[in-house]
Amino acid sequence: MLHVTTVSDPRARYYLDDLGDELARLTPAHAGLGGRWTGTSATALGLAGPVDADELGRLLEARHPATGRPLLSRPRRVVAYDLTFSAPKSVSVLAGLGTPEARAQVLEAHAAAVTSAVAYLERRAATVRRGSGDERAVCGADGLAAAGFTHWLSRAGDPHLHTHVVAANLGHGEDGRWSALDGRGLFAHARAAGALYGAALRAGIAPSAGGSWRWHDRGGWELGGADPALLAAFSGRAAEIREEAARRGGGSPGSRRIAWAATRGPKDRRSAAELSADWATRARIGGLALGRDTVERDTERLDEHRFAAELSAGPPSGVTRRDVVAAWGTAAVAGAPGREIDAAVDHWVPSAAGRGVAEPRLAPAECVPAPHLLRALGPRPVVSDGQTVWRGAAAALDGYRARWGVTGPEPLGAREHLAAFPTARLAERVEVARRVREARLELGGPALPVLAREGVALER
Repeated sequence: MLHVTTVSDPRARYYLDDLGDELARLTPAHAGLGGRWTGTSATALGLAGPVDADELGRLLEARHPATGRPLLSRPRRVVAYDLTFSAPKSVSVLAGLGTPEARAQVLEAHAAAVTSAVAYLERRAATVRRGSGDERAVCGADGLAAAGFTHWLSRAGDPHLHTHVVAANLGHGEDGRWSALDGRGLFAHARAAGALYGAALRAGIAPSAGGSWRWHDRGGWELGGADPALLAAFSGRAAEIREEAARRGGGSPGSRRIAWAATRGPKDRRSAAELSADWATRARIGGLALGRDTVERDTERLDEHRFAAELSAGPPSGVTRRDVVAAWGTAAVAGAPGREIDAAVDHWVPSAAGRGVAEPRLAPAECVPAPHLLRALGPRPVVSDGQTVWRGAAAALDGYRARWGVTGPEPLGAREHLAAFPTARLAERVEVARRVREARLELGGPALPVLAREGVALER
């Protein structure tokens, strides 16, 4: 999950409070994840490694972090954007209650997933604006200059792995000029970047550590062995906010924000040993444990029903490429690296289709395969490899149906029915059937000797 908010305090006191002290206390081996520079523009400005408070302060004041030279000529009300990446609750609980090996794997997978999502935002969402009035245009930026701060506790003292990526409101445009970012792009692509973060995180957690994944209607993908009661027991902060919002009589995002601020207590300063003992006791008293789900799922193919459902939530005016990326990442059951998903989407909506908020809209049907294609070929592969094979066989099948006026299931198998086919149609039918069968084999699915319902059967 990714949540984007604006930052107006150039001193960034909230983020510099401990500079990763929380992570250092709880897992010393990963203390370096606590506060580190990230982003292409950060590297271009000479920022690397642990975050320095003075350098961050100068950057948020729109000055060069090393020389102090002003980078912008105009003041900005928004000095940065807080991109908060939060792991699913079951993953946070695995890091809190699991073995040291499982904890290490979760932390490393989380860090890699954040990096993957930030890279997507740099490719697709980091833009600046040039011109004014009717001449105003969106221009690509080189990347982001950001500082990442990783924590794994909620204010209620529950396991809550999350990273604040504080991206300075600065963009180095493709024209060589520095200016404020076009923040609309970050908000517009937040859902897609959040889905890519989740997909990369799932891909980074081996089945040996957490088992498989299961969809929860309210919370998305969680580890399959996670008892909902266990997740609720370690979601004290969310419960506080819901109770306060209910007491105030509001359920809107604004009222929840007020409830969040009203119930926000001090940070938990207990040691790792104290927290681990508390978590273990709470789980034992409740008879709760993070079990394992052994249900086998097709992890190489998209969950096409989930993909279609995600796209259907878009506006009636149509969907954008970022909507397709978000749906694809969400429908990848066991996840995949962000670049692989982005490359897979390129086969359906090319990257050239705009950047930032300038992406054109298209009908969802252009990205959702027809039922007859899914029945014949099975779900699409998650990653880029195999998309060309799937699309080629689908095009051959649709071409056959269009040429011969097939609008529904074509009954096959009876010799007298085949005899009624023109020779050209019969020859094409056999060729298309061969291509579909070979595509299924190449994509790792079973070869169907008879695809009677689709009008592309090979005769036995």
